[in-house]
Amino acid sequence: MSEHDDLMIARIARELRKPERIDPAFDGRVMAEIRASRFSGGQSAWQWLVRPRSVRVSPLGGFALAGAMAAALVLAVSQGENPPAPELGETTVAAATSTAAPGIGQTVQFVLRAPSASRVALVGDFNDWDDAATPLRPAAGGLWTVTIPLTAGRYTYTFVVDGEQWIADPAAPPAPPDDFGRPGSVVTIGGSAS
Repeated sequence: MSEHDDLMIARIARELRKPERIDPAFDGRVMAEIRASRFSGGQSAWQWLVRPRSVRVSPLGGFALAGAMAAALVLAVSQGENPPAPELGETTVAAATSTAAPGIGQTVQFVLRAPSASRVALVGDFNDWDDAATPLRPAAGGLWTVTIPLTAGRYTYTFVVDGEQWIADPAAPPAPPDDFGRPGSVVTIGGSAS
């Protein structure tokens, strides 16, 4: 390398080492854009606030939550009121820790309201997407339910109604689209290793 090249490299290096000056309002503009994009797509701030989210609950907290829900149900029944049922096709997923053998993780209850259905199945990563492996049982008010143990991990699932209609769980986070365009949901089970 020649002395001219060395001088050129040294001059370029000096320029690159100089701190870049950023407009003080830059952070504010970036954060405003992020806030604006959060509520885009026709979703209001209220819809964003009431959207269901996954929540991890400790074993003691799970039992306390289950006790509170049982007390509320007993109170509603004793006053002659029925708790409001979800809208047609609306589903809820509730998880409580299991006292079963180590390695089980949690017992998860899946519920779907489909009053006109004659058969509902739960399919997902946990049962190789076999619609005969995990059928839901009919319950009062057009509800279908099943409770299964799941080890710690992240699972994709959906409901299959009458062997044809695939319904994602709107009370759970949506799964990324699959190769067949079918809707899906995600449930994450916490564990000591996670």
